[in-house]
Amino acid sequence: MTVRRMFIAGAKCPGCGLEDKLQICTDNDPAAERAEWVECVRCGYTDVRPSEVTMKEPDEHHDEDTGVVRFKP
Repeated sequence: MTVRRMFIAGAKCPGCGLEDKLQICTDNDPAAERAEWVECVRCGYTDVRPSEVTMKEPDEHHDEDTGVVRFKP
């Protein structure tokens, strides 16, 4: 298993709240269960990249030119 890791500049970890501790990990093995995930090097927080993205309809808090994306895990 070969995992490629790259830090995400300026991102705050949802687990510990520290900035510049998150890295995106990509598994180059095509048979891997989860190919991409985010991992915090400080607290160990992990989350998988959403596999499906849907657009939400604009509401009163957003104008017509602003797109809102809702992620589904």
